Amino acid sequence: MSPVDPQESPPPAPPARPASRPGLLRRAWGSKWARLFVVLALLLAAVSPLALDWLTYHFSNSITDDAFVETHIVNLGPQQVSGHIVRFLVQEHDVVSAGQLLVEIDPVPYREQVELLTARLGVARAQLAAEESGLEVLRAQVPHEIDIARKAVAAAQAEEARDDAALKFTTEDVDKGIKEARAALQAAEAGFVLADEDYKRFTKLGREDVVSQRRSQEATKTYNASKADVTFSEAKLARSLAAEKKVDVARHAALAATHQAQKAEKVLALAETKTLQIKQTERLVEVKRKQVEETERALQVARTDLKYTRIVAPFPGVIVHLYRHLGDYVPVGTPVLSMYNPELTYVTANLEETKLQGVAPGNAVRLDVDAFADPFRGRVVWVNRATGANFALVPRNLSSGEFTKVVQRVPVRILIEKDDRWSHLRAGLSVTVAIAHGPGDPEWAAQAARQMRDLESAVGPPAE
Repeated sequence: MSPVDPQESPPPAPPARPASRPGLLRRAWGSKWARLFVVLALLLAAVSPLALDWLTYHFSNSITDDAFVETHIVNLGPQQVSGHIVRFLVQEHDVVSAGQLLVEIDPVPYREQVELLTARLGVARAQLAAEESGLEVLRAQVPHEIDIARKAVAAAQAEEARDDAALKFTTEDVDKGIKEARAALQAAEAGFVLADEDYKRFTKLGREDVVSQRRSQEATKTYNASKADVTFSEAKLARSLAAEKKVDVARHAALAATHQAQKAEKVLALAETKTLQIKQTERLVEVKRKQVEETERALQVARTDLKYTRIVAPFPGVIVHLYRHLGDYVPVGTPVLSMYNPELTYVTANLEETKLQGVAPGNAVRLDVDAFADPFRGRVVWVNRATGANFALVPRNLSSGEFTKVVQRVPVRILIEKDDRWSHLRAGLSVTVAIAHGPGDPEWAAQAARQMRDLESAVGPPAE
């Protein structure tokens, strides 16, 4: 290829003249993408602070709209009685104080039962007093009778012993006298036989003048004396034999004393058996005392039933619903009305388990109640130890293998701070809850929980 001739080459093009700046801007702004980019940049610049606040708010708070205003609604009705309502003293929305009479069930049958049991109690107490008086008489009388009977037994036994000794002495004395009289009679008879022989012999010899007259007279004298001794001995023997009647008399006296002693012993045994009567009366007194106690308990139950005919407010609160009306028949345990304590109003938030991190008792809470334009403020009292699914009426059956993971929710109780709108809160209102993350305040939460427990356990005075 032959080289090009420099003289034949075309002259160089003149340099381009730069465009003016306003023209470039107009052409750039004329592009729609450029306009869109500028609008987006301006919008981003305007929204960035709000977006940053929104992100900061959502990352520093646990938020849920599954929350409601709650309170303890109590259904009141007759506890142990039934009957027609004869007085209805409140209406819905009435504010009542603790112990105030709300409803009265017909008290007539229960009052008559109280009067009947009162009369029975009077009879039972009178019977108990009579038995106790009888027991006191027996306790005072029986020991005295036993003492007298024992003394009578001792006296009879002493008399029996004395008569036995007298019988023994009399028997021995009579036997001895009879023996002595018989011995004396035998001796007298023996002397009389000798004196009789001497009398016959000396009398014969005296007639024959063999012996002297004096000797014959002495023989006669000895004969007469012996004969008199025999007569005296016979009389003495007869008297000794007659003394045996004394023995019979003494024997009869001893026998009578024995019978008297036996009779006294029987009287003592009979008196001692009255101690059993004391024990029997003591048992009767105990039975009567139990009857009195039983009647008193029945009377107390009747009085309690009569008291339950008056349905009173157990705490200060507000009547929210009436289930029955004047004249209705109310069975036992049937609700008549519902009430709650406005002081015990709080929010229960069912917080997802994924949002529990950073939530602690005592944390501040923002409460956006749908019924109010401005939010309420509150603080967390406690976080429940179990999820709400554990208390479902129909629990999930996970053993079938058809498992689908569902985010569980944990109930969180929140105490509402009171302000001018407190009285306008209603149970069941929907709330959006935002719980600020933080370490919490356990001491404040414990104190708040105690105060709520005190409100829950506060009960008014019983009905009069």
